Amino acid sequence: MAASEPIAATADSVALRPPRSGLTPSSAVLIGMTLLVAFLALYPVGWLVYGSFSSAPPRQGGFLTIQNYINAASNPLIRGTFWNTIIFSFGQMVVAVAIGAGLGWIIARTNTPGRRTFELLSLIVFLIPGLLAVLAWTMLLSPSKGIINQLLMWAFGLEKAPFNIYSMGGMIFLHGVYLAPFTYLMITPSFVSIDSGLEESARMSGSGVFKTFWRITLPLTRPAILSTALFMFIIGLESFDIPQMLGAPYGIYVFVTQIYTTCCVQYPPDYGQATALSSVLLAAAAVLIYFYRRSVRQISRFETIKGKGYRVGAADIGRWRWLTFAICVVYFFFTVVLPLAIVLLGSFLRFFGKFDMEIFNRMTYENYIRVLAHPALVNGFLNSLGLAVIAGAVCVLMAAVVGFITIRTRMTGRGLLDGVAMIPVAYPATVLGIGLVWAWVGVPVPIYGTILILAVAYITRYVPIGLRTVSGGIMQISDELESASKMSGASWLYGFRRIILPLMRPTLAAAWLIMFLLFMRELSMSIILAGTGNPVASVVIFDYYSSGELPPMAAASVIMAAAMIAVVWFARSVLKISYSDLRVG
Repeated sequence: MAASEPIAATADSVALRPPRSGLTPSSAVLIGMTLLVAFLALYPVGWLVYGSFSSAPPRQGGFLTIQNYINAASNPLIRGTFWNTIIFSFGQMVVAVAIGAGLGWIIARTNTPGRRTFELLSLIVFLIPGLLAVLAWTMLLSPSKGIINQLLMWAFGLEKAPFNIYSMGGMIFLHGVYLAPFTYLMITPSFVSIDSGLEESARMSGSGVFKTFWRITLPLTRPAILSTALFMFIIGLESFDIPQMLGAPYGIYVFVTQIYTTCCVQYPPDYGQATALSSVLLAAAAVLIYFYRRSVRQISRFETIKGKGYRVGAADIGRWRWLTFAICVVYFFFTVVLPLAIVLLGSFLRFFGKFDMEIFNRMTYENYIRVLAHPALVNGFLNSLGLAVIAGAVCVLMAAVVGFITIRTRMTGRGLLDGVAMIPVAYPATVLGIGLVWAWVGVPVPIYGTILILAVAYITRYVPIGLRTVSGGIMQISDELESASKMSGASWLYGFRRIILPLMRPTLAAAWLIMFLLFMRELSMSIILAGTGNPVASVVIFDYYSSGELPPMAAASVIMAAAMIAVVWFARSVLKISYSDLRVG
C-alpha cells in the first residue's frame, strides 16, 4: 500500500536534496561566473591602488612610496579643484532633483494636459548624448557667438553677453537640466505609490493645490527624493564630458577632469598623481554609495499602499493645470526642440559666426561630405556599433545569469556573487579607465589599445545596471514552471536556459537597448582607452570640439543621433521592444 502511494515532491524538497559529490555543472557556472565578475571588478582597481603607491609609470618597475599622495595634496590646483567638485556636484544635484521631482509630481499626480507626451519627451531628453547637448548650448550661449546672447544683446542694447556657458554656472545648468529626466525616473514610483485619498482629504479640509503638495505629497516622497539627491551628487562627482568641454579649457577643473589632464593631456603625464587622485575619488564614491544603499532601504517605511482601501489617481488641480502644462512645454522646448534644431542648423553652416539673416547664405552640405569621408569617424561609428551590439549583448547575458543565480537558486555563495557584481557601481568611469591602463598595458595579453579593452571596460562598468534591470524581470516570473522542471529532475541551468530566458526575452531585449544607447554615447573611459587605430564615435566627435570645428561636429552629432533614433525606432516598432518591459529591482 505504501509502495503504491505517490511521492509528493516539491521545489523545496528538491532544493534540499543532499548535493552530489564532485563539481556539478551548476557549481561550475557559479564558481566561474563569480571568478569572472570578481576579476573584471577587482583586477583594475588593485592595479590602480598599486599605481598610486608606485614611483614609476605602469609596468616600468619603481618602488613603493606615498610621494604620489604628497604631490597630489601639495598641488596648488587641488584646493580649487576640490571646491569646484563640491560646488558642481551639489549645484547640478539641486537643479536635477528640483526639475525631476517637479516633473514626477506633474506627470504622476496631476491632471495636466499632455502628460503622456511629456513622459515620452523625458525619455528623449535622457537619451540625448552629452556631446550633442554641449554643442547645442555652446551655439546658443557662447559669449561671443551664442545665438541667444546675440539676440538679447540686440534686443536690449547690451554691450556684454548676459550668459556664459563656459562657467561653473553653465556647467551646473547644463548637467542638471539633462540629468533631470533620470531623477524623474527614480522619483516617479514614489509619487505613483501615494494613496490619493490622503491628498483628497487635505483638499476637502480646505488646503489648496500647493499646500497639499507641501504638507502631504512632499513629506511622503521625501525619503525617495533625498536618496535620489545623494545618487545625483555621486553622478556629479563622476561626470566628465560637460566639465571637460565647458570648464577645463577655461581653468575650471573638477576631480575627474584634473585626473584626465594629469595623465592624458599634460606632458610628460604624471601617472602617479593621477592614480592617487583616482584612489581618493574612488574611496569617496564608495562611501557615498554605501550611504545611498542604506537610504534606499528606508523608503519602504513610507509606503502608503498596503492592500485594500487605497486609491491611486491624478488629482484635479483646476486652472493650475495650464501653468504646469506651460512649465513642461518650456522645459522640453529648451531641452529637446531648440537644441536639436540648432545642431541641425549648425551642421549645414560653413562656419559658426554672427547670427543674422546672412546665415542662410552660408549653408552647405560640405560638412556631411567631409565627416563621411573621414576614415577615423567612419571607423569610429563602426567600432561603436560593434561594441554596442556585441558587448551590450554579453553584458545583458552576464547580468541575466548573475541575477538568476542570486535570486532563484539556493546555491552557497550566491550572495558573494551579487555583492561582487555590484562593486563597479562605486567606480567613476574615468577612474576605471585609469585602472585598466595600469592593469593591461605591457602585459603578455595584447588587448590594450584595441577594441577588446573597450569591451572589457564597458561590460565591467555597466554590468551592475544590467543586473538591476533584469533582476526586476526575473522576480516577475512565477517559479511554478521551474518547480515543475526540478521535480522532473532538471537542473537549474536547464531551467534557466529553457524556461527563464524565453520568458525574459522582452526584458532582456529592452535591457540590451539601454546598453546599446549607453555604449554608443560613452566617452569617459573611451577617451582614455581608445587607441589611435581603433577610435570610437564619441572620441572622434570630442576631437572636433577640442579643435573648434563646430559645424563638422554638428554634422557628426546629427548622424550619430539619427543612428540611435533609427535603432530605437526599429526596436520599438519592428521588434516591439518597450521601456515598459523594464522593471528595475
